[in-house]
Amino acid sequence: MKHTIPFLGIVTILFLLPGCTRIIDWGKSSFCQGEKMEFDSKTPQDYIRSVTVYDQFYTRGRFDVMWLSDQVRTAYTNLYMLKQGKTEEKRTAFLRRQLAENQHFIVFYVVTPFNYSLGDANSEWSLFLQIADTYFTPVEVKLFDIEPEYKSFFGKHFNRFKITYRVKFEAKDADGKPVLDEHATQLSLHLRSLERKIKLDWNI
Repeated sequence: MKHTIPFLGIVTILFLLPGCTRIIDWGKSSFCQGEKMEFDSKTPQDYIRSVTVYDQFYTRGRFDVMWLSDQVRTAYTNLYMLKQGKTEEKRTAFLRRQLAENQHFIVFYVVTPFNYSLGDANSEWSLFLQIADTYFTPVEVKLFDIEPEYKSFFGKHFNRFKITYRVKFEAKDADGKPVLDEHATQLSLHLRSLERKIKLDWNI
């Protein structure tokens, strides 16, 4: 008798599965599904770095970080303009403004759960940038409502239980020279607490 109910449940599921498939197919053919948008999602994901830091079994930090490189900004521009139905001329002008921002700042979007704050004096975690042997302090760490296009780039890394910070660094040194010059091969974002440290790397 103990095995009767589980057995009947399994038989019922197997009996209903083909019917469910037919219902789904009928729903797709009966209700307008629209056309799937085709866009470059791989390039932005190549610029995402994810890490979870543990203290034994206790989670001490969870971060998903995207560097807004020229390639990522180009992918954002293409998707935004595709969604808005803009002309190629307007797309080019919009892209020019996007890339111009990278002339002034190196920008990261940092996605983290609500319980990890950044940018405050009492925040558990601090951030700084490393290029070669030089270290840079952020000029801005700001809670930021990122654009829907960037949320789609983050994919499963972003959900309603997480928040996003925009982290900015100066793109030029005190002499006005780009810190990402022709000799730069890698940039690294460091996240450090009193007990743990993380280094996320991007090749240039």
